[in-house]
Amino acid sequence: MHALNLTAIAALSAGLVSLSGCSSKTGADPYNLDWSEDTKGVTISFWTPFGSDIEDSLESIVKTFEDETGINVTCEAKGGYDNLESAVILSASTNTMPEVTLAYPDHEANYLDINALVKLDYYFENDGDSDFQISDFYSDYMKENQSLAYKNDGTPYTTGIPFNKSTEVLCYNSTFFDWAKTRDSSIVPPTTWDDVTALGPKIDAVLTPYFGKIIGSDNNAYASESAMPSGVTVVLDFTSVAHDDFHPLSYDSQSNFFITTCRQWGGQYTTVDKSTGKGYLAFNSDQVKTGLQFMKAAATDDSVAIPATFGEAKYTSNEFKLLQSVMVISSSAGVGNQAPAGNMFQVGVSPIPYENAADKYVISQGTNLVLLDQGTNAQHLAAWKLIKYLAKAANGLFAAESGYYPSCAYATSSADYQEFVNRAPVSIADKIAYQTVKVNSDYYMNSASNWIKFVDPGFVGSSSVRTSVSTVMARLFVDGLTPQAAIDEQYASLKDYVK
Repeated sequence: MHALNLTAIAALSAGLVSLSGCSSKTGADPYNLDWSEDTKGVTISFWTPFGSDIEDSLESIVKTFEDETGINVTCEAKGGYDNLESAVILSASTNTMPEVTLAYPDHEANYLDINALVKLDYYFENDGDSDFQISDFYSDYMKENQSLAYKNDGTPYTTGIPFNKSTEVLCYNSTFFDWAKTRDSSIVPPTTWDDVTALGPKIDAVLTPYFGKIIGSDNNAYASESAMPSGVTVVLDFTSVAHDDFHPLSYDSQSNFFITTCRQWGGQYTTVDKSTGKGYLAFNSDQVKTGLQFMKAAATDDSVAIPATFGEAKYTSNEFKLLQSVMVISSSAGVGNQAPAGNMFQVGVSPIPYENAADKYVISQGTNLVLLDQGTNAQHLAAWKLIKYLAKAANGLFAAESGYYPSCAYATSSADYQEFVNRAPVSIADKIAYQTVKVNSDYYMNSASNWIKFVDPGFVGSSSVRTSVSTVMARLFVDGLTPQAAIDEQYASLKDYVK
């Protein structure tokens, strides 16, 4: 997902020590604006992490902002979240930072550490715009922006405003499940992790006669489509799937898998000392070890797999489309990648499995709009206007065009987003996207469902911790380590974060 090497951060930060006592990189005080100042003709920079498709949409939205305000915005895509964070940190040493950028909470922590991030409470309190308040934004998304820096009285500063948000969902081969239910009525998409492990042997039992074969509509196995009698159609084509290569459920993000397991089994991943801002590992606990042992057993039973199981580095979407799995947990923003070519099968979407019905944890992802301490007061004001526009006024349009979730109720109810969610889907990718929207609204954002969208507080180095723990599940599943051995390995390699 995102990471910046710890050594690189340390080296960059060391070169930026001279910035730590500065209130501004250009002499302009970002907390003393003339709110009546004319910003027409002011030029600001906006750096983003997106690829060409999303970038094109975003630049079109920014062009509308330019036309409406007279503010000139130079957009620059940095080719990924890692590259964006690296570019911002490097640019801080030469006073060439953008005025506005997008950041994960751990990126925000790094920018705070080098005194490059502008806290936004002053802007909310002095803007005078009653239509733009902190309370406008979904609290699940604001938590991560109010857990990085604290005032003397212990209340948090606001360090960013949510912009592009996603989570994880379970995509399943609904063609398979519709057929399988005719063979065993208990084979249905899982809601709990116990369901997942119970499903594994049942799915194996119904599929074993069909590996290397085609499932015909008469439930017979055929070596090829040409061998099928007249009137019999293909249900699913397993001719390229060997039994040993099949795993019912795969999980795309190996770091998310570990972190979510920590949370779902009642443990913690990391903690932060509010007084110092320093972060610590917190996953050497009985709860986490119990969760990891459960997952290791599920992998041993061939119920659960990860990219490393298939020899992949990051994702299992190809394996899902090739029928080497019939379920995959993936990012809601990337569900289109689960759409098979040629309408080979249909895809359903549901919430991820949970362990405890009272506290159903699912990770929240995506970046926030942040204001950097760069430029004149007029540029600070122009940058704030851009942030307001993107976070609220245009957020529904961006969400509709990008596949991310809206950041606030205003965006969710906007005409652009409502048109998106209410139009008839055409392609399988469209159908998957619309089901994902329903999962978010009907379950994850529905307080009666007990789902908790979580983000662990960011701190300097937390991106490196995340990168390191992405190996834990592979060490359990592929290399055969015990949960305690895998945890001990992490604590040994992340000594700077052991309390």
